[in-house]
Amino acid sequence: MKIGIVSDKPLHTNTLGKAVEEIGLVVAVNTSPDRVSDDEITDETIAAWIIDLADEDKWSDFLDQVLDTTTVPILFGEGEVPPFNSDEFVRWQKRFNKKVRSLLTTSETIVIPELKVPLLSSSVKEEQAESNVSQKTPELMSTESQAQKISLPANITKPLPKGTPAPYVWVLGASLGGPGAVKRFLDVLPEGLPVGFVYAQHIDNNFLPVLNQVLGRHSAFDMKHCGHKKKVAVGEVHIVPVNHQIQCTKEEGVIFVHNRPWQGLYSPSISHVMKEFALCYGPDTGSIIFSGMGDDASDGANAMTDSGAQVWVQTLSTCASASMPESVLGTGRSSFQGTPEELAEKLVQVIASRYQDAVIVDEHTGDVSIDDPIYPF
Repeated sequence: MKIGIVSDKPLHTNTLGKAVEEIGLVVAVNTSPDRVSDDEITDETIAAWIIDLADEDKWSDFLDQVLDTTTVPILFGEGEVPPFNSDEFVRWQKRFNKKVRSLLTTSETIVIPELKVPLLSSSVKEEQAESNVSQKTPELMSTESQAQKISLPANITKPLPKGTPAPYVWVLGASLGGPGAVKRFLDVLPEGLPVGFVYAQHIDNNFLPVLNQVLGRHSAFDMKHCGHKKKVAVGEVHIVPVNHQIQCTKEEGVIFVHNRPWQGLYSPSISHVMKEFALCYGPDTGSIIFSGMGDDASDGANAMTDSGAQVWVQTLSTCASASMPESVLGTGRSSFQGTPEELAEKLVQVIASRYQDAVIVDEHTGDVSIDDPIYPF
């Protein structure tokens, strides 16, 4: 099986090449981003790409080209690769082998036609047990073909304008395989839906800008990074920071970003985020758990449903890695399963129903307000 390697760090190309060969794979391309050809990027005999860039901004055009044209998985961002003959390399090689094998297994055995370009990145807390390695960016989807957006329900005749504090805030959680699924979900949601999202993704901090860029490409929602003392507004997706805990205040729904790391194995902790928003929003929140490794989100599922909120998961057969949604199913707290598109359709139905019962339109000014006893602000 052939693998392509692209790196702007000359020392890494050699080491990554040897690491790939150690797994028994063939290195078909091993070059810098300015030297890889269009024919090589679209070569159907190459089963996957490993892309390792120190300066993503410099090579943004190359990244866009890869995301828009290639149809095979990409392992993106290996960080600092240790010297080939060092003791540290042996430990790194084990983690690398696991990621590459998982990537190739996913590509060969799970058929998801809409999911054209998996974009993977990985980062785990230092000294985390190797058996519980958390993949830090899974797949992102190609933008070659876009699913049709869901129509805004007829009863939402007076949508809340963007920037209005969201009456309903849902938590999206994902790990390996998540970004591609989340993109599919967001891409079909209609503009004007009175909801905002908080998105917790196991990802390397260096690749948040790439995640932000790709997710926002065709979505009606604006991608933002969680800001200190900010509220989640209608039409926004707030991406949870990797290195800093967040807190949601119960009185006003304001997010506080603290200068302290996440506790436990996962960064960010999806369960922590779910618990915070369950406490703040109660039944006006909910959570959707997409593809991912590990069992993060299972504790959060209990907190969500105890507060009266709903928890849904991506259908296991459509996940690049099903262990995280499967762990949530094991709690007995999930009330719905679906593909990313089915999850989006279900959310539109739920939000429209709640909004119809709660919205008040001033007959003189046309101003819209929410009269929902659950809506806390």
